[in-house]
Amino acid sequence: MKYFFFVMVLAFAVSCKNDNKNSQAEIDAMIEQNKATPTDPANLTVPNACEMITKEALQAILNVTAGGVNIKESNDPTTDKTKSCFFQWDDPSTPNAGILIQIQTNPVYDEYPQYISQFVTSKLNEGETVLGAGVPTKFKRFSSAGSLGAYSFDQSRFYWNLGNDYLFMLAFNLTSLNEEKMVKAAEQIVAEVNKNFASKTKK
Repeated sequence: MKYFFFVMVLAFAVSCKNDNKNSQAEIDAMIEQNKATPTDPANLTVPNACEMITKEALQAILNVTAGGVNIKESNDPTTDKTKSCFFQWDDPSTPNAGILIQIQTNPVYDEYPQYISQFVTSKLNEGETVLGAGVPTKFKRFSSAGSLGAYSFDQSRFYWNLGNDYLFMLAFNLTSLNEEKMVKAAEQIVAEVNKNFASKTKK
């Protein structure tokens, strides 16, 4: 089974300037939500990303039928502070169709304690550089289950955070979804992830 699509997005990319800025009121609201004091990642537990959504919920959201959903942990063996899971199924329009869910704590806590809360804001304000691209990828705002996030339909990726402690990514490999359908599906998946995360995590 090939995971090259998702391996490429496991590392969060470096931000750079673009002209697609969200309104300052939206950015201010996001910053206001994330004023909690950051927790040292050494004191945080990252739950299993494969437990953030059930097969049944994912099948209902994305209308997966034949064969159902296969689940595979895709963790980095060098750290327990990032957890990833690949949910894969058969789809006639997309080889190796699926989604990747990733959860991580602050990888630069000693130098930048506010990194988690500023990550999504940076994507909305600055965009993201993709290796080999001549222009930065633009991100738009989305919201779900009390979370404000940033997404790029071109990159099929959604980012959101919970306070200053946990950063999430949802990546799609599914060519049958237009932007409206992908955002709608992502909002439902994010709601499930947030619900299950809250039930499994204690600071």
